[in-house]
Amino acid sequence: MRILFLCTGGNSCRSLMAEAFLKRTDRSLEVFSAGLHPDENTDPMAVEVMNEIGIDISNMKPKSYHEFEGKEFDYIITLCDGTKDKIDMVNIQSKHHIHLGFEDPRKSYCTDEQLVFLYRDIRDEIKNELDYFYSRVLARELKN
Repeated sequence: MRILFLCTGGNSCRSLMAEAFLKRTDRSLEVFSAGLHPDENTDPMAVEVMNEIGIDISNMKPKSYHEFEGKEFDYIITLCDGTKDKIDMVNIQSKHHIHLGFEDPRKSYCTDEQLVFLYRDIRDEIKNELDYFYSRVLARELKN
């Protein structure tokens, strides 16, 4: 089973978290992530909050969706609202498209002290949604 998380942004935060969570859930899955406009580096705050729960994403690098053009996936999962609207512009085939919208913590207007709590909340939301997706959708498909 091949899954691609796709975001409009930099593929440096939410999509990397999602990729890491799903890979950890089931190592038999082929899981990737990409952005329409990839950043140079992984978001340091994302690395920090993932480390808090024992997942190291510091070696994961943002990737462009171009790396996956012409390839086919079982699922493309978009993670931010802008991606849902732009999915038709990418040349990546999938059997299923799912949209899971999560707030972009980098676009929030809060203090640095508040920001870490926002990143943790988003991390936990992503984990909860993917746990549900895995148990209700993927696990059933993998049995068949």
